[in-house]
Amino acid sequence: MMRSSYSRARRRGFTLIELLVVIAIIAVLIALLLPAVQSAREAARRAQCTNNLKQLALAAHNYMSAVGVLPQGIQFQFDPVSGDFWSSGSCLVPLMQYAEQQQIFNAVNFDINMYSAPNTTISGIGVATLWCPSDGTIQKKFTFPTGSLDGGPLPMYYNSYGANAGEWFQFTFNQPRIDQCNGLIFMFSSIGPRDILDGMSSTMLFGERAHGLLGPTEINCWNWWTSGNYGDSMFGTFFPINVFKKNLNVYSDGWHTSLDGGCGPFVSAASSFHPGGANFAFADGSVKFLKDSIDSWKNNPTTGMPAGITRDGTTRLYVIAPGSYVGVYQRLSTRNGGEIISADAF
Repeated sequence: MMRSSYSRARRRGFTLIELLVVIAIIAVLIALLLPAVQSAREAARRAQCTNNLKQLALAAHNYMSAVGVLPQGIQFQFDPVSGDFWSSGSCLVPLMQYAEQQQIFNAVNFDINMYSAPNTTISGIGVATLWCPSDGTIQKKFTFPTGSLDGGPLPMYYNSYGANAGEWFQFTFNQPRIDQCNGLIFMFSSIGPRDILDGMSSTMLFGERAHGLLGPTEINCWNWWTSGNYGDSMFGTFFPINVFKKNLNVYSDGWHTSLDGGCGPFVSAASSFHPGGANFAFADGSVKFLKDSIDSWKNNPTTGMPAGITRDGTTRLYVIAPGSYVGVYQRLSTRNGGEIISADAF
């Protein structure tokens, strides 16, 4: 019986060169597609971050509708154990009742300090709305063994967002200095819609902070979500966006620059893991992505002070010399500066 010629034919395989060519082509395709995949993933993370800020802005509006003003930035409460007044809860804590976290709000005892033992369980609850998904470290919890005012453990989750305190911080009981605070949420603040004279759409309400960019000695000590302190739940515009990229991490004891409250530029300034800028929620509820290149005043890399701005050595009030330039970024953080800002400027 004759076998077909097909069955007698030798089956031909790939040569080594052909196999290497195929592998090389696949590698090139992967190299071309990977940035696109990463870009798409970052776009999705940025969209989620935008939604988080929208939720915070909406919660702030609901709070303001109920109370008449935005929540206070820094408050003080008496602690019977130490016999002293200590800074207490953040502006984010009362917003939880309007951010689908009613159970957290209900669990807070507002009659005692946030860091008294009965309230420390609140800081140990993570709130996903406060986490930018581009920050891979933000979901980590850290427990301070003796961090509570009672000397017991203090579990802490962190947050990616801070309220707009304005161009500078003032940490004081001195009323003239408090009156100089020009943001929306700051020490002893009580800002309502009538106080935002520059317009809701031109005044920032919340901004991002890149928690994961802090160094090993700082990362556990700042951005506490329940803490009403500058650098924990507020940011300022004294330094530009993403100051990490600039040579401006100047040390200060709070006397010469804006660093009242003990936080440095990396902690006090807005920042993010999103390429080229950061997300900001405005007082009208909109969220805008502000680029690193947004117009900003120029800080001296040695002193940290912007050109034309000094601080009185006695009163510790900020003094802006006539004709000094104030950047668009700074003007967006003030509620009553009287500036006219074109929409295409940011």
